[in-house]
Amino acid sequence: MPYLIGMILGDTLARIGFFRAAGAAIVLAATGFLAHRLVAANLDPDHAYIAAAAAPMALFGWAIWHPAASRFRLWIVDGVYLAARLAMWWAAAAFAIGLVAAQFRIDRWLAGEWPQAATAAFFWLVQRALGAQVARSHRIMGERSVIKVDA
Repeated sequence: MPYLIGMILGDTLARIGFFRAAGAAIVLAATGFLAHRLVAANLDPDHAYIAAAAAPMALFGWAIWHPAASRFRLWIVDGVYLAARLAMWWAAAAFAIGLVAAQFRIDRWLAGEWPQAATAAFFWLVQRALGAQVARSHRIMGERSVIKVDA
């Protein structure tokens, strides 16, 4: 049974390690926290939230620009890839669970749950784009890609 669960989770997560994603999440969260505290203490507290969102996005933008340049960049992009993949599955599950919540009435289900379907589709596109970029970068670095790419 543990082997079967591992196979299912491994396929769902596209062979990205949880700890790689958790490490990337910690780095991005710490970057946002540090930016928030620095801006709030030294500049304007009203702009601290903007800085808290912009700093991790800038770090991710730097990492995605050319991930093969370093393992640290690739590690960040791998982590964001897994986060997008998990968000896609959570949104898809919420969309399916919404059918039960709507008492199997399709008109109420689609009217109330379309944001989950749109979110799942958006994150599917994000993880596909990141998957192609990261797999390419892994090949450039001479490693076997941790992301399964349909070629």
